[in-house]
Amino acid sequence: MNTIHRTFIRIAWISCAIVVSAAAARAETQVRVTVDRSTIWTADFQTPAAVVDSGTMLTVVAERKDWYEVLVPETTDPARAAQHGFIFKSFVTKSTVAAPRAETDSSRFGVAGFAQFGYSRFAAQNSFQAILGHPDGGIYGGGGEMRLGRGLFISASVDRFEQTGQRAIVADGQVFNVAVSDTIALTALAGTAGWRFANEHVTPYFGGGLGQLHYRETSGFADPGEDVDSRFRSYHVLGGVEVRNGWVATAFEAEYSRVPDAIGFGGASAAFHESDLGGVVGRVKVLVGR
Repeated sequence: MNTIHRTFIRIAWISCAIVVSAAAARAETQVRVTVDRSTIWTADFQTPAAVVDSGTMLTVVAERKDWYEVLVPETTDPARAAQHGFIFKSFVTKSTVAAPRAETDSSRFGVAGFAQFGYSRFAAQNSFQAILGHPDGGIYGGGGEMRLGRGLFISASVDRFEQTGQRAIVADGQVFNVAVSDTIALTALAGTAGWRFANEHVTPYFGGGLGQLHYRETSGFADPGEDVDSRFRSYHVLGGVEVRNGWVATAFEAEYSRVPDAIGFGGASAAFHESDLGGVVGRVKVLVGR
């Protein structure tokens, strides 16, 4: 298992942990009253805040020895609604239920534009290492996103990578660079569909999709036909967490992509038997919109 695949597995585990944590955060403890005419006391334990009947559901906010601190229900006294009170534990039974999700701006239709930058580690590590001196590099781009309903989203984006190194000759696994410039430029167009676990401030998400990679490799003093200018189909999956503050949000995202059969027909990539122009990307996005 190579470094790319190990990294992808780690990303998958982290994304799953984020989703599980977000789901757990939406659960709250509630208790059901089992004794008719049970008293909910105020904090001084001298004044009744409410009297509730058997079957009433109460939301627990804390515990204090033999007492639950609960929210006073609106059905008892509207003037005391949302206040805290105390009920004896023997008068209730405890259960954990999923809290109803609040309707927030992020759970309705919305549109956002974003700028993004990140760092990519390419699947064709040896080929990039031979030409550029390293198997990774910075990328930048932007795009737009549309949110439909409570969770579905679709987005379109473009990423750009360009660096210049030296032409490389590979013989018996040894790399020999010559004093001739070699520039690699990648422009990735991608369409993504996915699901957001919408919360008011922190929202995990995942998705996948298709795209097109424009690959250009130009070299100084190249013979006719040696430069490369081609386009290939790409596939990707991604996951991340968006942290929102009003109309502005920051997202931390990881992506795994494949661009099969793009290289490997000559030069360093053929010598190293590498054909995939995909890889793993970690990026930061700044979004504006709702």
